[in-house]
Amino acid sequence: MASHDSPLHGHHPKTILIDPLNSILEARENRALLKSMIAANGLCSISLTLNIPGYPKSNPLINNFFRNCLQDFNYFLKANLIVIPEQDALRGCDAAGDYYFVPCNPGNLSLSIIKQYCEDFEKNHPLGRFIDADLNDWEGNTISSGKLKICFFCLERPAIDCRRENAHEPEELRAFMFPKMEAYNRKQGEDEIVRLLATYASKAILTEIALTPKPGLVDKFGNGSHRDMDFQMFLDSTSAILPWFERLVVKGFEFDEGDLTLALPVIRSIGLRMETAMNDVTGNINTQKGIVFLMSLSLFAAGQCFSRNGKFDSEDFREIIRCICKDIVKKELVDSATTLKSNGSKVHLQYGFGGARAEAESGFTTVFNFGLPQLTGIEAINDEVLIKCFLAIASRNGDTNILHRSGPEILAKFQDLCNTTLLDFNDKNYYAVIDYCKTCNISPGGSADLLAITIFVWSVINTNWENK
Repeated sequence: MASHDSPLHGHHPKTILIDPLNSILEARENRALLKSMIAANGLCSISLTLNIPGYPKSNPLINNFFRNCLQDFNYFLKANLIVIPEQDALRGCDAAGDYYFVPCNPGNLSLSIIKQYCEDFEKNHPLGRFIDADLNDWEGNTISSGKLKICFFCLERPAIDCRRENAHEPEELRAFMFPKMEAYNRKQGEDEIVRLLATYASKAILTEIALTPKPGLVDKFGNGSHRDMDFQMFLDSTSAILPWFERLVVKGFEFDEGDLTLALPVIRSIGLRMETAMNDVTGNINTQKGIVFLMSLSLFAAGQCFSRNGKFDSEDFREIIRCICKDIVKKELVDSATTLKSNGSKVHLQYGFGGARAEAESGFTTVFNFGLPQLTGIEAINDEVLIKCFLAIASRNGDTNILHRSGPEILAKFQDLCNTTLLDFNDKNYYAVIDYCKTCNISPGGSADLLAITIFVWSVINTNWENK
């Protein structure tokens, strides 16, 4: 009998490459025995298999496709309230291909309704013609709907007639199926990456907001040096911008121009929509314009990185951001006709600091050289770790929020206090930083934004993407 295992235990069935007819027949007999074993316990069963012409019946591409289909199938069953004990599921691969059998308790559902659900799954799945979702009764017999399935290749005749008459060559059918399977697998993988990156971005921003206490910044205990915004407003603002995160990653996946500077208008177009959504819920109060810019770049660059390499590479991520933002400080803070219209432009003109644009143009130097080292070797972040990470960033960052409000002397004193506290971290020193911000009425919002980017990058780096 072929080996089988529960999908819950993380095992991957071995692909059998033997394809003599007697091996196929033996595999089918063993599958019938599995169904009978379930039936012997007074249960019907649901099975999932694939229609694979030719040999071998499984390979890495087919197995990955089956795994994705199985995930879809299990969600479908649960959504339709079909009770299956997943711990008793049998999943494996034999000479006849990949298979999955699971006991089923019909409850109040009739077998005909469950059978209809199985047919609905095949009908509505993008590649359902390649799939057999079957219901087996209490005697282990497959329940038939009596309907003839149309051949997925010619779409003209019943599939059973085409098979019986060998109307299509197996290699012709496999050449038709495999590109579709590959595209489906790729899309499933990309969707999972998009979802996770958007989740990490949301978590990073919310984690920074919730970090308490923070010097001069809005947190759970107070408004810092701000009179026009509070903790709830930041939650509202974040809720307004996060629906755009997945779109930014997708744009990164899709972008295929050689000149990455052409990506900046694409990113900005989405960023402007995010700012509008932010302003709608804050009454035009700028809570998160800086993080909208930085996180938009990060999400797009991460998507581009995965599109290029199939994985996240820190150096490639940084280079993508550098290329997108090439000469952005000169273009937007020096040469632009609107130079004097923004606080960032005025700070750059007066003090030479480029703010978020300069940080992006450098490929997030502050994040990678000062923020991330504080998280090296950390398995789970906590408030103390994040406060130290913030202090490391703030001690080096030419925060334009502080420069605009108070000038370079105040910024230099703030940076020195942050560095002193980082070197000798204790409550007394940290509250001295908080008191200084309160006394000088300054808010290091730029450093808070870079903390959020650091948390995002740390989350991405510490994910085992091969298992996603």
